[in-house]
Amino acid sequence: MIRIVTDRAADIPKEIAEELDIKVIPFMINVDGRQIVADMDMTAEDFYKIVENCSEIPTTGQMSPVEIENVYREIGPNDEILHITMSAKGSGINNTSNMVASRLREEEGYDITVIDSGKFTMIIGYAVIIAAKMARDGKSMQEITDTVTEIYDRDTAYFLVDDLTYLRKGGRIKATAMVISKVLDIKPIMMINDGLVEAFKKVRGLKKATSTLVDFIEERMEDPSENEVMILDSDAPDKVAIVEQMIKERIRPKKITYAKIGPVITAHAGTGLVGVYFKHKKPYYEYEN
Repeated sequence: MIRIVTDRAADIPKEIAEELDIKVIPFMINVDGRQIVADMDMTAEDFYKIVENCSEIPTTGQMSPVEIENVYREIGPNDEILHITMSAKGSGINNTSNMVASRLREEEGYDITVIDSGKFTMIIGYAVIIAAKMARDGKSMQEITDTVTEIYDRDTAYFLVDDLTYLRKGGRIKATAMVISKVLDIKPIMMINDGLVEAFKKVRGLKKATSTLVDFIEERMEDPSENEVMILDSDAPDKVAIVEQMIKERIRPKKITYAKIGPVITAHAGTGLVGVYFKHKKPYYEYEN
């Protein structure tokens, strides 16, 4: 049997993780001098309230090697384990998990595969859910890893951010992305690229920025009539409504789904974020060449 493990940064809803038996490793979040465990019982909405009332930008810390090992041991050596982590460039959890997995493989015969998603939030979680469903259906480890690797390589997400302070201080974007003029009302379009969140386009005004976001869907999405668009946000209902309406009018996809950006990513990106995720016609990076 193949068992699926991921971390809290994947933002998989608790009920889905329980239904598909996905093990989710928590993260530690430091807020105003106190540590909070971001586990499956902490909702995104709970953390938005914490962020809005904190005096300093939160920081995150991964769980220790012992805690990761304990998750593997809960599953045991008789099952294959596929652990899909958040981007290795955004956290040390991938390196730590590989270290623990390597030792358990060599010393105790565990069968553990660790994959770096290179992504964040439900962009990780979407493929993790597919992996769990494939495992439930009896697919092989090779079939599952091939599928999730293809998704992570082909697809990415695009975001609108009002305030880059959180992302910059957390090291999640390049320094050049901070050259944004609030006076000119310049809105950066962010993209998850090569394991980091980068600003790759600047647009003046919220209306133009949201329209540009939908332009990307229009240009890059694989057959909207057969695929879904996911709208992600961190406490940005007004922006979600604008993006949703544009998608309905211009894209008319088979389905629109919604996901909340959870505690781990909100700690680095802040609230007010809205993004879109969808199946691309070709690998996302080929559009930038």
